[in-house]
Amino acid sequence: MREAGTSPDSYAGNLGYHVGDDPDNVDLWRGRLQDETGPLSWMSQVHGTTLVDAAPHVQEADGLLLGPGQGGAVMVADCVPLLLLGTGPVTRGAVVHVGRKGLLGGIATKAVHALRSAGATDVRAVIGPSICGSCYEVGEEVAAEAEKDLPGSASTTSWGTPSIDIPGTLVRLLEAEGVDVDLVEACTMEDERFFSHRRQKGRAGRFAGVLVLPG
Repeated sequence: MREAGTSPDSYAGNLGYHVGDDPDNVDLWRGRLQDETGPLSWMSQVHGTTLVDAAPHVQEADGLLLGPGQGGAVMVADCVPLLLLGTGPVTRGAVVHVGRKGLLGGIATKAVHALRSAGATDVRAVIGPSICGSCYEVGEEVAAEAEKDLPGSASTTSWGTPSIDIPGTLVRLLEAEGVDVDLVEACTMEDERFFSHRRQKGRAGRFAGVLVLPG
């Protein structure tokens, strides 16, 4: 197994097995993380809208629903890591992977509704670092389709081309559901502290948003 810090620079701290890194390196960094958090549930993320209950084994999904004593991780490198905490008669949580397809498919509101259906009446959200609307360039047709489905989601990059503002749109959607939102205003494309699939031209590792509920 590699020692910490000896992985290639582009994968230092990487938590994803699917990005071309040495699996031993991923084991190392996941182990270091779980030394701090306790056991975490992980997903095989596919840019969909499937939510599942957290389990010890890896499941194909883009959102994990957490109960008392459970922890989950959502991996990203430009997409939004969304953490939801629901409190009230019961405490429930969710970690959600929100990319363009997930945003347009409504995965965020689906997760909020799932927490409320489980008995959580007060839902709070943290939107972690992701690519911003000034950097997430898309084609004109893609931007127009997004704007049709979610008015206000289309934007313009800082260099004048069509884009989609995923984090900004997500804030509006969640607030419309009565969710208190804390947005981490850091763009993964611009901030080299974070992995970015676009900035690193497909050779990026994955960092994670993590939520652990008390038992």
